[in-house]
Amino acid sequence: MPRSSVGRPVRVLVTGASRGIGRDTAKLLAHRGADLAIHANEHVPAAETLARELVKEGHHAFVVRGDLGKSAEVDLLAKSVERRWDSLDVLIQNAGTYPRVAFPEMSDEELRRCLEVNLLGPIRLTRRLLGSLQRSPSPRIIFVSSILAFTGSTRGAHYAAAKAGLVGFARSLARELAPHVTVNVVAPGAVDTEILSGDTPERRAARVARIPLRRIGTPLEVAHAIAFLASPDASYVTGATLHVNGGLLLE
Repeated sequence: MPRSSVGRPVRVLVTGASRGIGRDTAKLLAHRGADLAIHANEHVPAAETLARELVKEGHHAFVVRGDLGKSAEVDLLAKSVERRWDSLDVLIQNAGTYPRVAFPEMSDEELRRCLEVNLLGPIRLTRRLLGSLQRSPSPRIIFVSSILAFTGSTRGAHYAAAKAGLVGFARSLARELAPHVTVNVVAPGAVDTEILSGDTPERRAARVARIPLRRIGTPLEVAHAIAFLASPDASYVTGATLHVNGGLLLE
């Protein structure tokens, strides 16, 4: 990743960066020369291991933690970033949780928690760090949504609603924050992360059969899409949703 226009490495915060898509995104951007703030909540030791690996390789990386479902911790997370950096170039909102429960059985607490972590948390963090982003010469905001925002989810209506909300929020911000800030979305399909770890061989085969490219995607493939939107190559892209799903959804 090229250096910023002020001559320093690009500064990137990746939420949910301890594993899966977030981890591969952090590693990819670090290897392209970015400085990384690696966020985690439940998996802080894994994030610390990643940061140590990157630092050992000669990159700049540090860990920040916080529960996006709690507004006070969102504020502390933002403060942790601001203590290190006086501006932020790229905010990648990847953290999330996908609890499965049938809608008639869904409790108020399950609904609230899912919306807090997957929608309200990212909105609050964006608002909290907006000043830091606006001090960057070319700020980028990227939200990781899901194919389920467009297709719906059996036993995950609250998750699909939250991810669809991110798309609407991103499109609104793209209009409101232009021309200085670009805001985009990456919507992964079936990707080989912990979300699919419960697949039986039969269910995995059925899942693959529905995908035109006939395979499950990798976290790194999604990371490359995120990295594109974070780069100067995407300078004329805003308000867009980049689908990375092997053709499962054609839009």
